[in-house]
Amino acid sequence: MLLEEIQSYSQFELLANAAKEGFIAGLHKSPFRGFSVEFAEHRPYNPGESVKNIDWKLLARTDKKYIKQFDEETNLKAHIWLDTSASMCFPEKSESKLKFGILTAGVVASLLQQQKDSFSLGLYNEKGFYYKSACKSTRGHLQQQLSTLSPFWLKDNTSQKSQDSGVNQSLEEAILHVGRRQLVVILSDFLWGTAEAEAEASFWKNMALLKFQKCEILLLQIQHEEQELNLQFSSGNRPIKFMDLETQESIKLQPDEIQWAYQKMEEERNKQFQNKCLQIGVDCFLADVSKPIEQALTAFFVKRSKLH
Repeated sequence: MLLEEIQSYSQFELLANAAKEGFIAGLHKSPFRGFSVEFAEHRPYNPGESVKNIDWKLLARTDKKYIKQFDEETNLKAHIWLDTSASMCFPEKSESKLKFGILTAGVVASLLQQQKDSFSLGLYNEKGFYYKSACKSTRGHLQQQLSTLSPFWLKDNTSQKSQDSGVNQSLEEAILHVGRRQLVVILSDFLWGTAEAEAEASFWKNMALLKFQKCEILLLQIQHEEQELNLQFSSGNRPIKFMDLETQESIKLQPDEIQWAYQKMEEERNKQFQNKCLQIGVDCFLADVSKPIEQALTAFFVKRSKLH
């Protein structure tokens, strides 16, 4: 499912459900099998037991009754944290990075609820968290979180108002509410400016704290590869005005003079990000918005499978 094909879709809840069902259907063609309960082994049937778990196909082949045993569900608690800061609204016309994150967060929440896993949704910007839900596994809880994400998908003005309504928690405070051995999925472009060195250092310090608490972490780094990494400036000799989406600062530069340096800097930044993840022991995945959303969902599913 490509984001560019569905950006105009107005029913976000139906879209998230369709993306989830399509992803699950695709799993049956891959090595991954099952979700919350997985087959473990056979054992002989004892008279008087319930017949609901008898392997009838095996009975037909061998004329012997065997019970199918399954691994029990995990009692997983997960936290989905979505970055809605201004840098995620790029490109400005389509806001494709933010929309990719919104849809991925919605599908991940749906997958967790289907597995009967408890999850919470957190929305944050450069100032901190302005929305944090409780950690529940009910269908009603899922519907509530999808309704929270829907205005961002539709670019409703209420989504901007909610961001401006005040900050309830910092990242440090949010982490204090994460228990031991829980799963944290963060969807962001993980962009820090030169003036945000302290914020970047604080982020990695908090990731290390989560690992100390035996938590599993998946960082989904959302990028628009075509317009952020492989950008080709084609304005001739005319200078281009570049604007910071978060600070609104602007500068005019000659594109042919900075293109090579810019691409080299971006490659180095991504390399440093991946190295930092390796040092702390955090799983990261580079999600390109121009590629199918299943890429990011597979990264989540692989991480989830390790916790079974």
